Amino acid sequence: MARPRSTTPTPGEMEILRVIWQKGPSPVKEVHEELRKGRPVALTTVASMMQLMEDKGLLKLVDQNRPFRYEAGIDADGARDSLLKDVANRAFNGSSRSLVLHLLSKKQLPKEKLEQVEKLIDEIE
Repeated sequence: MARPRSTTPTPGEMEILRVIWQKGPSPVKEVHEELRKGRPVALTTVASMMQLMEDKGLLKLVDQNRPFRYEAGIDADGARDSLLKDVANRAFNGSSRSLVLHLLSKKQLPKEKLEQVEKLIDEIE
């Protein structure tokens, strides 16, 4: 039985989304040109990824004339939420609290961020 297609963006899909969030609705060629500034990538690969992203709801086709233009189907907060839920589910048995505690225990947050977290926790409680 086939596994259901994930709506969580992959690292490559996040790269494409970042370009579109920055530039706005864009044809495949413009996204490809931006991505090539960072690493070699084939135009056909970008086109295939963007079509798959449309199928997943991560992109929307906004102009069916050539060249096709795509816009983001998810905003940056939505993408972050999806990624964090995926990490929480896969690594922390669905517990957001365990995820946050793990991050805090690793002291990966600077002092000012820890203070913001403490304030948020106080507000929630």
